[in-house]
Amino acid sequence: MAESNNQSIGAAPAATGNHYLPALTGIRFFAIFHIFLFHLLSLYGSEKPEGMENLLIGFKTAPQTLVVFASNGWISTSLFFLLSGFILAYLYWGEDGQLTTTRRRFWSLRAARIYPIHLIVLTFILLMQVPWYLGQGMPLSTLVPSALATIALVQAWVPPWIPLWSWPTWTISALVFLYLIMPWLMTTLSRLSRRQMVVALIAMPFVSIIPTLGYAARQASGAPWNMNVDMFVANTPLFWVPYFAAGMLMTRIFSLSRFKPTRLKPSWFAWGDAAFIIVIAIACTPGIEQPLKFFIRQGLLMPFFMMMVLDLARGRGLMAKIFSLPGTGFLGETGYSIFIWQNMVLIFSYVSLMAIPSIGPYQIWIAIALIMALAIPSTYLVEKPIARFIRRKYIDRGSAD
Repeated sequence: MAESNNQSIGAAPAATGNHYLPALTGIRFFAIFHIFLFHLLSLYGSEKPEGMENLLIGFKTAPQTLVVFASNGWISTSLFFLLSGFILAYLYWGEDGQLTTTRRRFWSLRAARIYPIHLIVLTFILLMQVPWYLGQGMPLSTLVPSALATIALVQAWVPPWIPLWSWPTWTISALVFLYLIMPWLMTTLSRLSRRQMVVALIAMPFVSIIPTLGYAARQASGAPWNMNVDMFVANTPLFWVPYFAAGMLMTRIFSLSRFKPTRLKPSWFAWGDAAFIIVIAIACTPGIEQPLKFFIRQGLLMPFFMMMVLDLARGRGLMAKIFSLPGTGFLGETGYSIFIWQNMVLIFSYVSLMAIPSIGPYQIWIAIALIMALAIPSTYLVEKPIARFIRRKYIDRGSAD
């Protein structure tokens, strides 16, 4: 089965046979933008040098509920991984339990979408940050391997390297690992009976919180806080396999490839809507601290995300209607570029206020406008055309599609 030419990272397929899942593309933009707000707010909450008191001061004047919602943007990372597993299984998991294309072609198509724009943006980041790091006395023994790891998108395996160059792209680093193991996940999960798949799906939230149990035990022992330990639990790619596999199993168990969700059902409320309300309520809850934050993120929300994704894919309920509105698909396709350009926007937000402190009250809106001004042309004028060129020129040359 051929892959759609305009398929994005974790996005709903533009077309797969007779089916289109528009609401999944819409929710994808919502999740990624929520993560961006979280990273933006982290600047406001971080320690700042003298003269930076106005950093993102706009958050002070925003409604408190909105500020709390942004501060809990880490919640949407879990949805992103579940959604990615669901969509890729929808696209590539054949009835025989194997990939619908060769492993080499699958990996090549993924790489063609991920690496070109990543390398372009990272080049700018390296040019800006290398001189600064050298001026701070950071040794080359740290700079060189961490930069190479970030270039290859494997930095998420070494926690101290994650924040050095492009912190938000640890998510893409984890996704690269999930792409690599997906063919073997398909083969393994296909050996399960339908009942065993249901049991495995139910077990996934419990498997997912195992690292958090270790984290909680360490915290209960009185061990001092360590940022690398937090990043190890939160960012290690292996720990996101349960969410990704759960998304794959949902596609398999419920046989969504047989649905025809081209017309939204008349119901105005579904279980997915109730799950969405619960997720939003948790996201608007202030004061969530560790280890509860990890328990929520790593497993407790998984059942609610499952209900959301299933009803969105089926076109059921109010949320499916909202996330299928005109324009949501257009925005949803920009998700990968939002991830990639985030660090540049965060750097700009920080540096610009050092030069012009008076823009503090407007910095939120400047940052939002800037990320979209970068992400939209980046997606449609750079990311997609390059991927199409690589596919036509190198991947599909000489092979029947």
